[in-house]
Amino acid sequence: MKAGVKAGIKRAGGKAKLGAGAVLAEKAVDVVDNPYISAAEGAIIGGAVGGVPGAIAGGLIGFVLADGERIMPVDMIAIPAYQYSMVLQGKEPTFQIYIKEGELVAPVLPTDMMMAQATVDTVQGSLAPPKRKLNAWQRYLKQKKNHIKFKSGKKKGQLNLKAMSKAFKRGRK
Repeated sequence: MKAGVKAGIKRAGGKAKLGAGAVLAEKAVDVVDNPYISAAEGAIIGGAVGGVPGAIAGGLIGFVLADGERIMPVDMIAIPAYQYSMVLQGKEPTFQIYIKEGELVAPVLPTDMMMAQATVDTVQGSLAPPKRKLNAWQRYLKQKKNHIKFKSGKKKGQLNLKAMSKAFKRGRK
């Protein structure tokens, strides 16, 4: 991994500072977990390290990994975010965490996406219309003892609503 990082730094030259500047600019503006900012940051850093293909890949990865839980697509090494610029300059981070492919990485604190989803769920729950009470005819139809069915003919076995209606009206007098 060290050789790959060092080779990327040598290839990027002064452009690596641009990537570090993007990270610092994001922190200065206090924009956290915005997919568009993350995509732009990833594109800048990817472009600094790998040219146009790196910028495209970095932008896509930045957008996809911006917020929420994620499953690692490949083996990765995580370093503290504040030490990223030092790694680009060729210095070792204080510690590294190896993340195996397929592991789930979840945020510790609720992210913007999680809070927005909770708000939407709360609003949708409160907007559900109250269930209306059944009227007398609907209650009458619901009871099995009131069903009158055709005994023969084309509609044999189906409800005879005309006869049921007459019985319902007689019962209400």
